[in-house]
Amino acid sequence: MSSRHAKNRPFGLDLPELFTSEQMLPSGVDADMMDGLHRSSGKVLQLATLTHQAVARGDAAAAEAARASLERQLAISTSLIDQLLLDGTDQPTTH
Repeated sequence: MSSRHAKNRPFGLDLPELFTSEQMLPSGVDADMMDGLHRSSGKVLQLATLTHQAVARGDAAAAEAARASLERQLAISTSLIDQLLLDGTDQPTTH
């Protein structure tokens, strides 16, 4: 591991605060969908951390399980982004 990375320091999961009022959202943005995207993004970070930890300790089974969950969660997040940005059109975000 690189000397610039602390071995025992967990990844920071500090996410920006949710919009507290629909008045703060740009016009046309669904507050519930933004909340869902925020929560989904948090899950992506948590699953990435779990995957990293499993790989670091050499636990291949746990790493594979976490990776599979991460892949599914990323698909959910990407779908939410597509719905928000493309207004439900059939033009998916490029991966």
